[in-house]
Amino acid sequence: MSFPETYEDWPWGNPVFKVGDNKMFALMSDGETSVSLTVKLTPEEREIALHMPNVDVARYVGRYGWITTQVTDEESLENALEWLRESYWLKAPARLRSAVEET
Repeated sequence: MSFPETYEDWPWGNPVFKVGDNKMFALMSDGETSVSLTVKLTPEEREIALHMPNVDVARYVGRYGWITTQVTDEESLENALEWLRESYWLKAPARLRSAVEET
């Protein structure tokens, strides 16, 4: 992960990406045919994302604005990468947010 002060943790058997002082911004798991990515979005982005066929409200943390997307093709990969940046921005300390704003 190339975002500042990002690290990987494995508290539940799959990679969890965190920033700063233990702030989770993404979870990842792989299935038989796709990779799942769980991220936090703004309410506006979340509403748009949930209209896509490969996106669902995330289990356990969905009520806090998190979604899970299945990465199955180029388009879903592009969406997942954009949402990953957004989730980092939402969870990162203010002093680190400019790293994402410039990309």
